[in-house]
Amino acid sequence: MLAPLKRLYKNTVFRLSMIAAGLFAMSSLIVLGYIYFATVVSDLNRVDKAMELEIEELTQIYETQGPSFLNQIIFGRAAPKGASDFDNNTFYLFEFYDEKGNAYGGGNLPAKRFFADPEKTPFWKKIPGLKNNNSREFDYVAATSEDGVKTIRRARGRLKEFLPSGTKLFIGKDVENIMAAGEKVTRALLISMALAISLGLISGIYMSRRFARRIGAFNKLATDVRAGDLKRRVPRNESGDELDVLAEHLNSMLDHIDTLMTAMRYAGDSIAHDLRSPLTRLHTRLETAGSEVKDEVAREALYKASDDAGELLRTFEGVLRIARLEAGERREILVPLDPSLVLEDIAELYEPSCEDAGLEFALEIEGKHTIRADRGLLSQAVSNLVENAIKYTPRGGAITLRLRKISSGRVEISITDTGQGIRPKDRDRVKERFVRLEASRTAPGSGLGLALVDAVADLHQAEFELSDGPGGESSDRPGLRVALIFPRIKRAK
Repeated sequence: MLAPLKRLYKNTVFRLSMIAAGLFAMSSLIVLGYIYFATVVSDLNRVDKAMELEIEELTQIYETQGPSFLNQIIFGRAAPKGASDFDNNTFYLFEFYDEKGNAYGGGNLPAKRFFADPEKTPFWKKIPGLKNNNSREFDYVAATSEDGVKTIRRARGRLKEFLPSGTKLFIGKDVENIMAAGEKVTRALLISMALAISLGLISGIYMSRRFARRIGAFNKLATDVRAGDLKRRVPRNESGDELDVLAEHLNSMLDHIDTLMTAMRYAGDSIAHDLRSPLTRLHTRLETAGSEVKDEVAREALYKASDDAGELLRTFEGVLRIARLEAGERREILVPLDPSLVLEDIAELYEPSCEDAGLEFALEIEGKHTIRADRGLLSQAVSNLVENAIKYTPRGGAITLRLRKISSGRVEISITDTGQGIRPKDRDRVKERFVRLEASRTAPGSGLGLALVDAVADLHQAEFELSDGPGGESSDRPGLRVALIFPRIKRAK
């Protein structure tokens, strides 16, 4: 579950799509926030300002004309002017006391709508939504005259107290339409943000998959070209976009590289043909001359020269073989085969050589396995490794050739010996051409054996690993374990 999400998040187009969706959501928040402020907040401020101005006006009347006159003014303003209670959306409540403490007053804000016991509980102590000493937000019940359906509406008001007389004046205004408009704006804001993020996510997934398919074609091309297939080209969609132009440039570059590689291969084949023939003739003539010469010293010199010519010819052929393998030639001849048959032939071939060298030899095959390989190249690579093991393992040692399947499901062919081994810092270097760890370089060999094995492993897309043998790193004779790990064969769908 998490792996696909991680791959999706790593996709550049998906991340860019989500960034664009986030920016769109932020811009929607800013725009709708401004609309909310310009409509709802400004309208509420306008209502509050109107109530404050009216309270100031009524306060001036109270101070100049007295409470009785103010009560008449409020009665006139509170009189209903429409079919319903809230057609006139301003509410008044005025309460004052005479010299004997009797309460008088009126307005169009009946106390029974706001508290259960209006005769004992003063109205201004029961209005909910107390914001401060003089400001309140509250709901009230209104009934229409058409069908008598009761409606809960929202309002806000201001309270004015005249001290020390205790006279109280409350003015409220219906703000249901303003609050409803604010809810619509808020709902539109949330929906637009959700849509922006959802559509951004959907478009990001779609675009990232489409982009990944096109990038996958580039990656497949790079893999095939690295494997030596210089005939591969990136498919174009002729859209003229950046990726299509990149594909055109890559294809042109590969055409040029293919031309250069063809010319170089032709030159190499020509040189090989021109040099192999005279080297072969030189080797044959020296060997023939050595057999015909009667002088022992001369005969020995001719035979050594013949051997040197043969070694030079084998080195030259080895270099050409490695170059062709690294160029990816013969990859098309890789076929499914059972490597146990190859290993049994090699064991039968080299077991007598191990006995002559005083070495124990063992072949261990665990189960039946199938790999994609060229039988000849696989045999040559394993033979090179077994020959190296025989060459560098002292008498009394042991060599084990093993075939098994490792935990990852891949097939491993390993050769383990009990010789001196190779230091970890030299294990990558010995895979290079002409590298020999023997400083004197007096032992036979050209330093191409492991380079050839590395080229064969690369051709088969196998891993070529060198590690300590059974002796371990701390031992004087750690030994060496060399493994070729072949990939699993993908089943045809």
